[in-house]
Amino acid sequence: MREGFLYRTFSSCKFALGVGWKISKKRVILEFLHWAFMYVDWLIVSCVLIRFILDMAMKQTSFEKMMLYVWSVVILEALLNIFSRYFEAYVKPVTDVKLYNGINRMLYDKACQVDMRCFEDSEFYNEYMMAVSQAHVKLPETLEGVCQILARFVAMIGGMVIIYQIDRLAALFIIFPILGNFVFYGVLNSRIFRMERENIVFQRMADYVNRTVHLGEYAKEIRMTNVFRLLKKQYDRAVEAIRKVIGRYSLGNMLLFWLFQYFTFTLLQEGAVLYAGYRVLVSGTMVFAQMAVIQTTMNSNTWTLIGFADSVMAIVKNGLYLEQTRHFLQYEPSIPEDQEGLMPELPIRTVEFEHVSFGYKGGDYVLKDIHFKIEGSQSVALAGYNGAGKSTLMKLLMRLYDPDQGRILVNGIDIREYQVRAYRELFATAFQNGRIFANTIEENILMGQHTESEKDRERVKCALILADMYEEVESQPLREKTILTREFSKEGVVFSGGQNQKILAARAFAKNSPIAVFDEPSSALDPLAEYHLFENIREYGKDRILFFISHRLSSVRDADIVFYLKNGRIQERGTHQELMGRNGEYASLYRLQAKNYQG
Repeated sequence: MREGFLYRTFSSCKFALGVGWKISKKRVILEFLHWAFMYVDWLIVSCVLIRFILDMAMKQTSFEKMMLYVWSVVILEALLNIFSRYFEAYVKPVTDVKLYNGINRMLYDKACQVDMRCFEDSEFYNEYMMAVSQAHVKLPETLEGVCQILARFVAMIGGMVIIYQIDRLAALFIIFPILGNFVFYGVLNSRIFRMERENIVFQRMADYVNRTVHLGEYAKEIRMTNVFRLLKKQYDRAVEAIRKVIGRYSLGNMLLFWLFQYFTFTLLQEGAVLYAGYRVLVSGTMVFAQMAVIQTTMNSNTWTLIGFADSVMAIVKNGLYLEQTRHFLQYEPSIPEDQEGLMPELPIRTVEFEHVSFGYKGGDYVLKDIHFKIEGSQSVALAGYNGAGKSTLMKLLMRLYDPDQGRILVNGIDIREYQVRAYRELFATAFQNGRIFANTIEENILMGQHTESEKDRERVKCALILADMYEEVESQPLREKTILTREFSKEGVVFSGGQNQKILAARAFAKNSPIAVFDEPSSALDPLAEYHLFENIREYGKDRILFFISHRLSSVRDADIVFYLKNGRIQERGTHQELMGRNGEYASLYRLQAKNYQG
């Protein structure tokens, strides 16, 4: 177990040095030199200089010779201090930004490759949050800690050699702070990390409530309902859970901290004073000059050892955080975004599901034995109640997940054989819970695929017309350059839920892909706006394979084929007229909705 712990700590340090070296070699080199020079300075001034002056005084060395030595030390100190100020004032701030940018870019790149399944895994998500939230802090701290350890270790050895040369037994007093720092303080830090790890789930709950109360999008519900009482209860439960976890650790932590302080300071300092006093006053085997050197060096060594232990414990603690970062960056997705493979050939002639079953982690299958084949430019409607598996079926088709059983074929080829990014370019999508980003309307529609060309502006215009948002956007002072949300700009525009849905639909309209997927694109629209949107969706989809999901069955009547899903299976399939003629569940649900519309 201990070997595993040491190996993990060493691996995290090696990881930090490797990443730091990759991002900024200058930072790693100068960080080490900074701490090495600092402790060279300490060793010369606190130990060597005092001993040399006392020795020269006892030998009645000339004042001129003594001052020559002192001024040499002063000049050396000045040069070392100039370097330290240069490092602290310039190198460190500049390279901190470089490290922050470098590690976050690595995390962002990996986050874009993480399998969608992982976001449903709470354990993985907790580790993911630890990785991304602490990496930019823990990386420079660990680099600094490693350099501190090396420099302090050399300085301690130098101090111990000076003490040993004067009195061998006095060197044994260093055992007390070693016990205090590496036994008691080490256990204390390990307990603190375990405590923080236990609290992370509850801290996330408290943070969620804190975030919810402050966000404008929740303000209406909070003011018009009693939901704040529920949030407060949730917050209180989280805080109480944190308090209980801290309570379980507090007594043991207090005792360990007292033992650390007692062994590190009391036994060392009082013990060393009593021992040296005995040698000087009782046995007469030590002179006051030697006692002064031992006492000064012992005190300096104590603080160096404390700093050394702090650096070791900080590295251990940071290493446990960086271990999460290291594991996250080493994570190998089952669907790599950069996976090579076949390039899809156009046109897309067929889409086929062969006995596909799928379930999210830890749950039952949400899709069971799905099989169908779409040929040519057909429009396909997926109907059914919530939880029937409609959106999941589309996620499998887009290869956001892979089936647990069966396979999906496009143009007769298993989609797992295609190059992932090229395959996903086949799809224009409007997701049910799609997000609006704090960017311009144009950027929210083109999603990073624009070049500021006239052709792109025309794409945006056509997409907005199809989404019935062109006039609204044109009424804005900056038109398509208008910033959405007020996240970063007071001049940002906040659209209604229905208008946001139209922007999401325009995002799909702007992409000239052979397969289009519209997942509940009209849930926030009024019936008239919904009618116009579906008319435009059908117009847009007439030369491509079109999948759309809707709870309102009035919008699926003109689809070439309707799949009615229930409990993860395709219960009914056919045209609208065929399904109405069978007088099954689809027909009953359609008549019920039609009756409500007439009412």
